[in-house]
Amino acid sequence: MRPTLLPMLVVALVVAGCAPASETRETPAAATVDVAALRDTIQAREREWSAAFQAGDPAAVAALYTDDAAQVQPVGEWVRGREAITASMKKQLDTLNVITREDITEEVIPAGDYVVEVGHYSYTATSKPGNKPVSGAGRYMVLWRKDSDGQWRLLRDIGTEAPKTP
Repeated sequence: MRPTLLPMLVVALVVAGCAPASETRETPAAATVDVAALRDTIQAREREWSAAFQAGDPAAVAALYTDDAAQVQPVGEWVRGREAITASMKKQLDTLNVITREDITEEVIPAGDYVVEVGHYSYTATSKPGNKPVSGAGRYMVLWRKDSDGQWRLLRDIGTEAPKTP
């Protein structure tokens, strides 16, 4: 992963947050966000992601992303668009029988129709060829966007492998 991805994401969010509000938007004082409820909503979407991954369903994983989403796996380049994310997930899930998967939201930072989430994940599986134990863990930072249907979907997803947290 290029070391400039995280700073670029932070700069983009800062710039977006500094943009002048349009005359039709609510003022910041009128737009109070219940961060605890928002965190619960995002964590529920993460549980959907984990369940789809555990079920080995790449299309269900990809359905949680926006049409214009981009994802960076712990090792690799950008995967852009829901169709490419489905193919990337299929390639990964074709090699694993996932036993457990958990994504834990640690922090959410609301920004209008966007939310930055920071968290960690872990999974256990067996390899399809050979039935050998496999496990992984890591950290992620994602940018969620509320779509026109009112659903929060992943717009950008950047992960890195890291030792399993206690």
